[in-house]
Amino acid sequence: DIPHVLIGQEELDKFEDPQKFYRSYAVFGERLSKEYELVINIDADSIVTGDLSHIINDNSYEVGGVLNNNLIDPPLGIFNIPPVFYLNAGFLAVRSPRFWSWWAKVNYTPFFDQFQYREQDVLNIIFHYGDLKTKIFDFSDKWHGLISKGQTSKMILRDGQLILPATEGVCDEDKIIKIFHFAGGNVPKMNVYPFFKEEVAE
Repeated sequence: DIPHVLIGQEELDKFEDPQKFYRSYAVFGERLSKEYELVINIDADSIVTGDLSHIINDNSYEVGGVLNNNLIDPPLGIFNIPPVFYLNAGFLAVRSPRFWSWWAKVNYTPFFDQFQYREQDVLNIIFHYGDLKTKIFDFSDKWHGLISKGQTSKMILRDGQLILPATEGVCDEDKIIKIFHFAGGNVPKMNVYPFFKEEVAE
């Protein structure tokens, strides 16, 4: 019942901008926000593994995001935003047209090049320092995206849901995995077999 707008190379090729890859999130989000009350960005190298109604039906936030850091990648942060709060741009749920405009505007400022992670650093600055109602979806019994990276071999199926059981040093309660994000340049993307147990991969 929810429109899916696929944005690929054809759409990106219409941009005459050497940094279009880094600026496209905000540009397309701003366009879609004129038509939709909620715009959710899901990176193409992600698999939605569970129902997302907890995000779609939640009106308490203007901008909701997911964490970037996990137990195997080098931790990222920006300014005094520590890794435990640093977001990944690959999954965003936004109810605020102002956010998309703000993000797009800052992405075109002269100092944009100085941010190592470009639009993702800008996202984190706006999210944590701005005056918007924000929510980090991973601060719950549900995980989305990169936070579960490196833990896939432990995941199981239970009652039709993908579960990461409570594991010492990883999570102190069972986590329902809602999105798996491959992310990174040297990963066999969209091939689940190297990551999950065979019955889970199937």
